[in-house]
Amino acid sequence: MMNDIEVLGLTQPLENELKEEKRVIAFLLNGELIGIDIKNVTKITKKLDITPVPKTPDYILGVMNLRGNIVPVVNLKRMLGLPNQENESDFILIIDSSIGNIGLMIDQVVGAITIEDEEILPAPINSIGIDSKFITGVIVTNEEYGDKNLLILLDIDKLFHKQESQENEQ
Repeated sequence: MMNDIEVLGLTQPLENELKEEKRVIAFLLNGELIGIDIKNVTKITKKLDITPVPKTPDYILGVMNLRGNIVPVVNLKRMLGLPNQENESDFILIIDSSIGNIGLMIDQVVGAITIEDEEILPAPINSIGIDSKFITGVIVTNEEYGDKNLLILLDIDKLFHKQESQENEQ
């Protein structure tokens, strides 16, 4: 196997040329451009019938039946503490998290964007009111989406993680 690549007589190690790239699914939430790593996204679907579930946190809208699987649907704005502007969303992003599939209510799908790791900047403190512990970083994009060119990367693992229950310890 050849580790070097020869182009126009120049020999360079291949590793130097490969930048770490990620694909993210970008969407709008209150006009802000948000991205989630594409490996966490299993499906984008139109809003289906959501059945409310009693005694759940207020950011859980209920559950929906997705091809025989019951998937909880989360109002992402409420969960992140953002103002809940009442533009009714038609899109639900189905993500795969450590606690299973979860539907995220979003305003609008922008699409898949390729980013490079070196473009990721630390999140500004309290950017757009989202707790920075849920943000892996931000990227200034070359083109504007909506009127935004700041892409905020959400950390799905920090947003949705298994709560270690005390009952196991007793």
